[in-house]
Amino acid sequence: MLLGRDGVRLPLQTVGAVLLAYAWMTWQRMPDVAWGAFSALFVVRATIEGTVTEAIARIVGAMAGVALGVGVVLLAAAMNLSIAWSIVASVGAAAFMSIRWPWLGYSLVTATILTVAPDDDILAGAASKTLAICVGSTSGILAAFTVLPLWARASMRYNMAASLESYGELLVDWAGALGQGRPRPREQDKPALARARWRAASMACQARPLRLRYPRGDREADWLHERIEQLWLTVPLLERVGRLTLTDNVCNRLGASLDEVARAARRQIDALARAIREKNGQGLACPATEPLARLAQAIEHGAFSPAERETVALIAWAWREVTRELDAVCQGLEARRHGGPSSPIQHRR
Repeated sequence: MLLGRDGVRLPLQTVGAVLLAYAWMTWQRMPDVAWGAFSALFVVRATIEGTVTEAIARIVGAMAGVALGVGVVLLAAAMNLSIAWSIVASVGAAAFMSIRWPWLGYSLVTATILTVAPDDDILAGAASKTLAICVGSTSGILAAFTVLPLWARASMRYNMAASLESYGELLVDWAGALGQGRPRPREQDKPALARARWRAASMACQARPLRLRYPRGDREADWLHERIEQLWLTVPLLERVGRLTLTDNVCNRLGASLDEVARAARRQIDALARAIREKNGQGLACPATEPLARLAQAIEHGAFSPAERETVALIAWAWREVTRELDAVCQGLEARRHGGPSSPIQHRR
C-alpha cells in the first residue's frame, strides 16, 4: 500500500508535526515558534516507539543544555570572565555529555546558543526555548500516533517473516542452479532479503529502548530476531561453497536430492514465517529427515573422484548447517510458546 511506505508516511507525519507545533504556539502566542517547529521537524522517526524515544531524548537533552548554558553564563558574569571562556566551558561540557550519553546530544544545541548569543533576560529566554522544544517534541509524538501510525514491533515481525521467505527462495534457487549447472545465487542477487533484514534490525533498535504496546516487552520477537541473525550466518557459507567449481557428474548426481532438501526447508520456512506474523505456533515442523538421508545416500553411493568427493562433502556440510539452524529456530519457538520442551518433531516427507 502506497500510504504505508516510509517515503509517504514520514513526510506526512513531519508536516503534521510542524503544523501542530506552529498552530499551538501561534494560538497561545508563545515566543520562539521556530524552535518548536525545528524540534517537531527532527523528532519524527519511522515508528511510534522511535519518535517517542527521540522526543524524550530531545527534551531531556535540551533541559540539560539549558541548565549548563545558563549556569555557565551566570557564573562567568559573576566572575567577570570573557564570553570566550563561557563558550569553551559550556560547549566542552555539552560535547562531553553527548559523547558519554548520546541521547543527551541535543544539549550541545541549547548550551551553545545560550552562551554564544544569550538573551537580555537569559532565564526567560531559556525557559521559552525549553517550552518551545517541549511543544515541538510533543507535536511529533501526536503526529506519530495519529498520522498513519506504525508500531515497531509489528513491523519487526513482518520484516523478519519477509526476510525468511526471501531466504527460502534463495535456498530453492541455489539448489536449482546446482542441478542445472548454473552459477549459484548470492545474497546480492536478492535485494529484498537484505532490505527486509535491515528493516527488521532497524525496527528492533527502535522498539528496544521504549516498550509502549508491550510494557513487559515482546520477548519472543527479541529472541526471534537474535536467533534469525544466527541463521543469516549460513548465507555467506552458501556463497563460499557456491563458488566451488562443479563437474557435470556432481550436478547430475546431487541435483535432485538437494532440490528435495531445499523444498522441504522452504516449506518449513513458509510455516515459520506465518507463525511469526500471526503469533501462531501450530503446524511448525522441522526439516524432513528423508530428503537429507537421500542426499547422504547419493553422496555415499555416488561414483565421485577424490576431488569431487571433497566438493560434495562441503556442499553437504553447508546444507546440514542450514537445516540445523532452521531446526533450532523452530524448536526454540515451539518451546517458548508452549512453555516447555518442544513437542516431538513432525517430519515432513
